[in-house]
Amino acid sequence: MPRPIVFVGDSITEGWGEAQPGLFARHGFVNRGIGGEASGRIRARFRDEILAAGARGVHLMCGINDIAEVEGPVPLPRIQENIAAMVAEGRRLGLPVWLGSITPATAIAWNPEVSPRPSIAALNRWLREHAAGAGARFIDYHAVLATEEGALRPGFGSDGVHLTPEGYRAMEAILLAALGAHGAASGASCPPAGRDR
Repeated sequence: MPRPIVFVGDSITEGWGEAQPGLFARHGFVNRGIGGEASGRIRARFRDEILAAGARGVHLMCGINDIAEVEGPVPLPRIQENIAAMVAEGRRLGLPVWLGSITPATAIAWNPEVSPRPSIAALNRWLREHAAGAGARFIDYHAVLATEEGALRPGFGSDGVHLTPEGYRAMEAILLAALGAHGAASGASCPPAGRDR
């Protein structure tokens, strides 16, 4: 049985596996998303998750819970540090790393004092640049999910942050294109990530 690509993240990742179990089963993806976790908690379990699964690649997507201040305010450089450390760990293990963008939101229902759009835009710019320099591959989910105002498109979100099945279906095509460009979507062996993405 081919080794899996492991999806590590928060509730956005967790919900993807729940909304599209067939996608994960067909391609042998393993979902390790845990709702409510900020990047620091994900970083703490990252290595163990990919080693336990025998990963041949890792898809990392996180940061919205930091921006939403689920554990209190988190400076942008701290989020970047956590994500950079996980990308570096994946690369040290010889794995290709796909780095997903933060998905759109213009408000946080459970924390209305937070205005997430500027932080999402800044972090997504950094994610793209960091992937290019760190040997990872950036996947821009935000572009296919967002309105011009930076909100989730109608029908793609359930509460302004979390995705509906329709939202996940919109992400599926660009995920498979990114993986398929490197022979990874179907379980074929996958070369180490380079600067292309």
